[in-house]
Amino acid sequence: MDDNSKIDRWGGDKIGLLGLLVLSLIAARLTVAFKSSIALSEPIPLPHTGLSMSVPNGNGWRTESQWMYDDHTFILRSVFAPRSDRATAWANCQYCWAAKAAPPEDRFAWKASEIDGEIVETGQIQADTLTIDWAHIERPDFLLTTFWGTTKLPNGRQLDIEVHQILSDPELPGRIFNRIVESISFKTDALLDAGAEVVAAIKSEGLNGHLTGLSEPTLFLIRDPSGQSIGFTMETLMDAGTGERLNVRGAGFLYNRGRNAGEQERTFRCSNHLDAFAYTSRLYSRDGRSGTQVVFDETGGMTVTSTGSQLDVKKYYPGPAALPDFLFDAILRQMLDSDKSRIAVDLIDAGGQIIPTTISRIEQVNPRAGYAFKLESLVGSQKIYLDEQRQISRRLIQHEGLYVLARTSAQNIAREFPEHAKRILRSNRVL
Repeated sequence: MDDNSKIDRWGGDKIGLLGLLVLSLIAARLTVAFKSSIALSEPIPLPHTGLSMSVPNGNGWRTESQWMYDDHTFILRSVFAPRSDRATAWANCQYCWAAKAAPPEDRFAWKASEIDGEIVETGQIQADTLTIDWAHIERPDFLLTTFWGTTKLPNGRQLDIEVHQILSDPELPGRIFNRIVESISFKTDALLDAGAEVVAAIKSEGLNGHLTGLSEPTLFLIRDPSGQSIGFTMETLMDAGTGERLNVRGAGFLYNRGRNAGEQERTFRCSNHLDAFAYTSRLYSRDGRSGTQVVFDETGGMTVTSTGSQLDVKKYYPGPAALPDFLFDAILRQMLDSDKSRIAVDLIDAGGQIIPTTISRIEQVNPRAGYAFKLESLVGSQKIYLDEQRQISRRLIQHEGLYVLARTSAQNIAREFPEHAKRILRSNRVL
């Protein structure tokens, strides 16, 4: 070997050693910062769930200190990025209300598969009243270490906790995971328990007492915050008398000529005891046409198929407090029958969204005025009034101003909206 080759090899080795030194210094700096960063935020509660917990905050960790909603899940995030926008560690806490129930070992395998990692260790840890199953997962080629935990909550809820870290002390993610778990406070949500009881009673008794037979559909006139008539809704629900399993049939139509002009057609079918249903929606707007089909079967799974610019299929698993919003008035009547003044339920809309909703009864000043309720959910709040026959007479919806839906007649709607007069006056046949 000549002298030049020796010099080149020595230079290459020197560069390699220099690279390792730089990498070691970076790792050491991150480790020092990481070790000093296990201070946690103040407890961050998730309203109407009984859950409160903390995540890393400060010394390179950043959190928004609030739960964010994303696809049937509330997420509490914290990231570690002390010198750039590129995170080298992150922690996520996820509260899910439509996740598939599965043994912890199956979920560990799914999670390891997601990151192409290997399960190194598993165990259990106690957190307040909860027992959390956890797994330590590693992917050496990415220098990635993950601790992931999961636990079932009452009424079909689930809590997941994950801590990921790249290029640092491999023991630190476990320590951070344990600190987060230690911060958990959980109490069973009495409102959700009450909501599950109401839904169970409706399913047990069946829908026969809530059907409208062959009577005229229920119609509501919609007025915007300025008091102008901008649309209407009509809806009916009846026993089709076909002898089929999904014998209860419903249909609805919404027309809006206001700022968000469009039309929505809905069809609904279900069994008398709601162990299966199909909910279909077609929406026509300035943006074009789109549709959604929601199918809930005896396995407890709900498949949501959306069409529009592209096909999208998702599957969810609603809990015992879930009910299609097409049967919303049945919930209010059951609350009156059971003398429950406040509950929490999961309303499934025509788009397949499962919306946690708190329903509270409002005491009327005049006992002859019927009944009043207040609703609070992710999509806003509203007040609903029932007449003495326990039929919805008015809805006040707060959404960028107050919208009023007042019960009215087909003749009145036909006068206000002559472009739909034929549809309205022939509503039984159309629906």
